[in-house]
Amino acid sequence: MSGISSRSRAVIGADAEHIVDRGIFGAGEPGTNGWPESRERQGLVMGAVQSGKTASMMAVAAKALDRGVDALVVLGGTRTALWRQTFERLVAQLDTLERPEHLREIIPRPDLVRAGGGAPADLYALAQPRARRLVTKRRPLVAVVMKNVAHLERAAASLATLYDEVRREGRPFHVVVMDDEADDSSVVDAAAEAADEWDFAQRKQIPRRILDLWEDRARPGETRFPEVYATYVAYTATPQANFLQDPSNPLAPRDFVASLRTPGPEGTAEERTSSYRVPEGPKAWYTGGEVFYRTLGSVPLCVPVDDEDPHDALQDAVRAYLVACAVRLRRLGLAYGPRTARDMVFASSAEAKALPPMSMLIHPTSAKEGHFEVADQVLAWDLGVTPRPDEEHGPEGRYLDTARLVADLEADERRWSRWLEEYQRSAALCGSLLGDATLYPVEESWPEVRRLLVEQIIPATSVAVINSDENADDRPEFDVTEVEGGWRAPRNLSTIFVSGNVMARGLTLEGLTTTLFTRSSNNPLADTQMQMQRWFGYRGPIIDLCRVFLGSTQLELFAAYHDNDEALRREVLAAMTGDATLPDVRVLQGRAFKATGKIANVRGVSLYPGARPFVRHLTPPAVDDENLRLIAETFDDELVDTRESLRRSGVLLATPWSLTDVADLLDRLRYDDHGPGPDGLEASRWTSVERHARLEPGDPLAPLYRAPSVEGGVELGPFSPYSIAAYLRTWAACLDRAVPGMVTTDEPPVQWSLVDLDARRRRQPRFWVGLRLGGGAPVISGPLIDLGFVVRPMVRRLVDPNTNALDASWGSRNPEGGQYFGDEFFDRRMLGEEPVVTSSGARPEGSDGLVLFHLVGRDEGRVSVAVGLNIPLGGPDHVAAVPGRPHDRA
Repeated sequence: MSGISSRSRAVIGADAEHIVDRGIFGAGEPGTNGWPESRERQGLVMGAVQSGKTASMMAVAAKALDRGVDALVVLGGTRTALWRQTFERLVAQLDTLERPEHLREIIPRPDLVRAGGGAPADLYALAQPRARRLVTKRRPLVAVVMKNVAHLERAAASLATLYDEVRREGRPFHVVVMDDEADDSSVVDAAAEAADEWDFAQRKQIPRRILDLWEDRARPGETRFPEVYATYVAYTATPQANFLQDPSNPLAPRDFVASLRTPGPEGTAEERTSSYRVPEGPKAWYTGGEVFYRTLGSVPLCVPVDDEDPHDALQDAVRAYLVACAVRLRRLGLAYGPRTARDMVFASSAEAKALPPMSMLIHPTSAKEGHFEVADQVLAWDLGVTPRPDEEHGPEGRYLDTARLVADLEADERRWSRWLEEYQRSAALCGSLLGDATLYPVEESWPEVRRLLVEQIIPATSVAVINSDENADDRPEFDVTEVEGGWRAPRNLSTIFVSGNVMARGLTLEGLTTTLFTRSSNNPLADTQMQMQRWFGYRGPIIDLCRVFLGSTQLELFAAYHDNDEALRREVLAAMTGDATLPDVRVLQGRAFKATGKIANVRGVSLYPGARPFVRHLTPPAVDDENLRLIAETFDDELVDTRESLRRSGVLLATPWSLTDVADLLDRLRYDDHGPGPDGLEASRWTSVERHARLEPGDPLAPLYRAPSVEGGVELGPFSPYSIAAYLRTWAACLDRAVPGMVTTDEPPVQWSLVDLDARRRRQPRFWVGLRLGGGAPVISGPLIDLGFVVRPMVRRLVDPNTNALDASWGSRNPEGGQYFGDEFFDRRMLGEEPVVTSSGARPEGSDGLVLFHLVGRDEGRVSVAVGLNIPLGGPDHVAAVPGRPHDRA
C-alpha cells in the first residue's frame, strides 16, 4: 500500500470488505443453507484501465484469508512476466509478518519462481502428507497460477489431492479463485461452444481448466465433493465479454458484481460513485477518460494529427516528449539529470529514486515488423538515413543520435521551443480547470530547457521495441537496483518505447507523458482498444505535460468508449447498493464500433425507436371502450379549424403536447393480450437507462417504463406504445443530464455529454396529436358518438383475420394541392405547411413531432385503435450490445 493516501486506503479497504461480505461470503459461511445446490458462486469486480486494481486484489485476498478461506487461487495472467509480477506482489504484501510459513503455504515456492521457475509439475507440487497437514491444521493454501493449460492442469491436480483430504476430514472447505484480467482467455464463446463442427481440441481450453480447479468433469455443475465450496471472482477493467457471454457458462457472473472506485474531483468515501474526493487534490487523482477527454478536453491533452505528414507527426511527438522531460527535470531542481545519473552510485535507494523514470509510447500497429521500422525512423531521425549500428546499443537499448537531434534543434529551434509555450499554456489551464494553480508552475526559461535538452535529455534517451519478437528489447525496468557500494537509478530513465498489443495488458510505463497512437482498425472493438489507453493512470502531478497524438476518428472512439464505460460502471455501482438480486447489466457499444470481439455475433440494438415508429398491434375491438373513451376524452378539445375536405380524413388538436404528456397518453392504452409489466425483459432495458441517468425512485420521470401486466400476453418489444413512452421520458430526463453512453440521433450523431443542454431544452419537440379517420361506415354507438364530428374508421387490412395486427404501418398518401403527404406528415397537411425533412426522411432537430391515432374498422361495426409517431431528430440514443443465439453463425 506504499504511496497510497490514507483516504484511498480506507476506500480500497471498504470496497474489499464489500467484495468479501457480499461476494465471497454472500451466501453465508460454507455449509449453510444460503449456498446453491452446486456449492458454487460466480461474480465479477470491475476496475478501471491503469487504476491499480491489483491493490484491491491484494486487499480482498488478505481479508478473505482473515475470514477463514481455506484455499486462495490467484490466476496471474497469460504471460510469464505478468504471472511473476503478480506472484512477487502477493508474496510481498501478504507475507509481511514473521515466519509466514506458519500461517499459510504458498505454491509455487518463492525460491523456484525467483530462480526462473520450472516445469508446472514441480511448481505446483503438493504431496499428500503436505495436503493432509494443511487440512488438519486448517492452514490455508495460497496458489498463484498462470492462465496456461499446463499450469492450470497441474494446479488442479494438486487441489484435487487437497480435496481428497477434505473429504476424509468431513468439514466444509472454501476455495476462492481470483482471476486477474478475467476477460483475457477466461470467457467462453457461446456460439463456438455450440457449433457441432468444432471439436473439443479447437475450443477455448482456459475456461474449462479454470473450472477444473474445483469441479470434476464427470460431474459438471457442482463442486468435486459435497464438502467443497467454491467462489470465482473475475477481475477486469473491460468486462464487456464477461457480461455478454451466455449466462449459462460456468464462469459468467451470476451472483454478485462490484465496481472499484478511483480518487478524483467528486464524490465521498461513503458514496457508491465512480470517484471519491481526496484531500491531496489533483496530484493524487486517477487520470482516466474523464480527465483526458472531458475535464481537460479544452487544453487539449489529445492532439489530432490527421492532416500531418506521418513522419512529421512522429518527429513532432518526439520533440514534445523531449521538451516535457526537460521541463520535468527543471522542476525537480536536481543537480544532475538522466545522462549523469547513468554513471552514478547513490548512497541509498531513496536517493536513487529521486530522479523518476520518464517514458514515451509509440503505438503504430499490431504488426511486430512495423515496430522495428518505426524505431529505426526515430533513431535515424531523417528519412533515408541509416540508424546507428547495433554495437552502439546501450544497457537501455539504442540511444538517440545526439548530433542529429541537436542539429535539428539548431536548424529549426522554433519547432522545439513552441512545445515549452504549449506546456506553459496547459499548465495555466490545468491549474485553473483542476483547481490547483500551485501544482503546475509556468516554465519561462527556454535557454535553461534548451541546455537540459542538449546536455541531459537527448543523450540519455533510448529507443526500445517491446513485443513478442525474439529480437525485441527486454521488458522495461523502472526500479532501482542495489549494487556494490550503493544503489543505481532505474535502467529506463528516459525511454521511447515502440510497441503494440503487448502494452494492452498489465504493463505500466512509469512517467509516461507522451503517446503517439497511429493504429487504426476497420472493425474497432471497445474492450480491446480500451486496454490500449496506457496514458491513463495516476499522472496528476505531470498531467499538464501529457499529450496523446492520434487521429480525430480514434479520439472520438476513445471518448465514446469512456462514456459507455461510465454507463456500465454506474449500473454495477447501483447493483452494489441494491438487493442481492443481480441486475440485467446492459453493455453498450456504438454505431461505429462493437463492444467486444470475444463473443460471436454480437449485434447492436438502439434505444431510439426510429423516426416513424408505428404500433401495428391493435387494441381489442370487443372490449375496447376504455381505449375509445381515451380517444373521446383526448379529442374533446379545441381542434385545428380545417375545411370539410380535410376534416373527413381526420382531426388535429389545436395545441401540441410535451414529451412527458405524450408518454402519459401512450401509457393509457390498454390491450387484453399485451402488457409486459414491470419485471420483463423490456422493463429491464429501461431500468438500466434509469441507472445510467441516476434517476432516483422519487423522480417524477421514474420509472421510465410503466407497462401494465397482462398474463400470457404477446411481446411487442420496442414496437409497444409503452416502450415508445419510455423513450420520450428518457428524452425529457436527458435534457437535464449528461447521461454517459448516450449519443444524439442527429445526422451525424454527437456524444450527449458534449451537447449544449440549454439549447436542447429550448429546441425539445412538441407533438401535434391527431386522429386519422377513413371511409368506413360512421360509428353510431359507444364513447365516440359524442365527439363534435362524424367518426368514420379507416378500412385497413390485417395480417390475419384472427389477429390484432395491421398488415402495414403508415397508411395512405393523400393528394392535396398537388402534393402527396403521407400520414406521417398528417399534422403538416392539416396545418397547411410543407414538411421539412433530412436526407434520411426524418424530421430535423428542433422540429415538432406527431402522434397519430388510427381508428380501424373491424367486423360488426366495431373499432380498434393503432398509433404511429413521427419523432424528430435531436433526441438521445444508445446502442446496447446483444449477443446472438448460440446457433447463429456470422
